This record gives sequence, structure tokens and C-alpha cells, in this order.
Amino acid sequence: MYITIRSVKKTLGKYIEMQDLYVGLPSLFIFLIVFSFTKFKIAALIFLTICVFLMIPISVSKKNRMYKVFGMLILYIFKIKKFTYEKIGD
Repeated sequence: MYITIRSVKKTLGKYIEMQDLYVGLPSLFIFLIVFSFTKFKIAALIFLTICVFLMIPISVSKKNRMYKVFGMLILYIFKIKKFTYEKIGD
């Protein structure tokens, strides 16, 4: 399964896209705030681990990130599905 990029102009370097920054920077700031100013240090580390996991490149292309596949999975799970049943026989 390959995920295509909408525009080549939205890349910042060889493997970093603007979408990666849109996901990564808010996650980093949330982690820093929760880790620094609350008692939830373990939860902040778990959150950081999940965010790093979502930024892992997958497949052959380094521009495919795990969060894109995760988003597609969520859309597939919550998509309205219509099933039709047909009785074959008598």
C-alpha cells in the first residue's frame, strides 16, 4: 500500500514534509508542557513514545509516515458500511 504526496513543493528537505511539522510540533509542545508543569510525567513519556512511533517512516518511501496510515485506518473503521445479504437456495 502506497500513500502518495499531494505536492512535491511541500517538502522541507529530503524526507521532511510540512505535514510532519503540523503533527510533530504541537505534539512536542504538548509533551513539554505536560512533562514540565504537571505530575503526569509517565503519561507524558508514553505520549512522546506514541508520537515518535507515528513519525516512523514506513514502506519503501521515507515520505510515508505512520500517522498517515493510522489516519486511513481510523477513516476505514468509522466509515459507514452497508452490507447486503442474499439467500441462495430454496
